[in-house]
Amino acid sequence: MTFLRTILTVLVFLHFLSCDNLQKKTQFEFRKGDLIFQDLNTDSISEAIESVTGGEKKLNFSHVGIVDVDSKGNIYVLEAISKGVSLTQLDSFLLRSNKVAIGRLNTKLNTRIDAAMTYGKALLNFPYDNIYVMGDSTYYCSELIYEMFVNTGDSTEVFQLNPMTFKDNESGEYLPFWVEYYKNLGVDIPEGKPGLNPNGMFQSQNIEIVLPYGNHQFN
Repeated sequence: MTFLRTILTVLVFLHFLSCDNLQKKTQFEFRKGDLIFQDLNTDSISEAIESVTGGEKKLNFSHVGIVDVDSKGNIYVLEAISKGVSLTQLDSFLLRSNKVAIGRLNTKLNTRIDAAMTYGKALLNFPYDNIYVMGDSTYYCSELIYEMFVNTGDSTEVFQLNPMTFKDNESGEYLPFWVEYYKNLGVDIPEGKPGLNPNGMFQSQNIEIVLPYGNHQFN
């Protein structure tokens, strides 16, 4: 009987220990201007984005937003999503996927954050750029953040534009997803046009990764 009681006690202890580990939360203090990189991997377009933007490091980010913290300490993410430019509560943002990493702008760029956020908020409800071509009044996620900084401060680029590709890295052929995607939109694939993406931004020399990629739950 004593042996069975001991076994039961151990099992109960292990159960609560397991629950405690599952509920552990990442201790992290968000700052205005932090970039939150997200691995959505929940639909075909997210997978298609990741497949042509990961580069040699095989990064998996298909979305990025920029953090805003209000006077009461509430945390939001300014982002461009399918419904347009939006200010989303952090909890709602993470419901899509908590597989994230956080990048923080280098100290020398801190003075540009407030003006960039003001510019970005003025774009709230502007439509999403589903063609991924820069220079109009629609925005995709990384384009929004690029424009926020290049149109404020000293107007220098914080993030670099590069020729976009929609081709498979190995075969050099367009991925079937993108062929069908742009056919349905009735426009040419913008191969080689200037653009940027979350994976490229993640590798920028102008940010420091202050929270590495992982499944994070925040307080």
